[in-house]
Amino acid sequence: MNSARSVGSLRWLATLLALLVVTSGLAVGQSDQPEWADEAFAEFGGMVAVYNESITAVDLGVAGDQLENERVNLVVTDADGATATFSFRLDGQLRMTELDQGARSDATLRMSLDRETFDEIIAADNPAVVFRDAVAAGDIRLSGVGTTNAVKWVVINTVADLARSFGLF
Repeated sequence: MNSARSVGSLRWLATLLALLVVTSGLAVGQSDQPEWADEAFAEFGGMVAVYNESITAVDLGVAGDQLENERVNLVVTDADGATATFSFRLDGQLRMTELDQGARSDATLRMSLDRETFDEIIAADNPAVVFRDAVAAGDIRLSGVGTTNAVKWVVINTVADLARSFGLF
């Protein structure tokens, strides 16, 4: 009886250890960036100075006021579905600061876009204008992180979708 209980305990312990190994491997795999992420991050970093110089002269409309001081996770998805995440903070004048590769744990906003749109912004002479146009066209989706921000951005996105459907921008 005692040996049966020991065998049962060992099986339970082995199952628990196997589960931990499998789930820790999944977590590591999910945090990996695709092979193109390093180069894309370098290009992104090179574009930031140009963006920051021009953003103060670009009117982002109502959304611009809402973007001030947001902590952003930028999620870029390629044609194969692989995603890279970069992060930054927008200051009170919508300039990017605190640029980093990977997600912020304190993000308040998620920006999602495809790799083609990302590359267009990076290559633009005036990336602030291309960013504004991509947001207006719905090529960049903004979603709040946390309950209050989620509700705020659902409302903003709904109004923007309605404006797009009526051809207002």
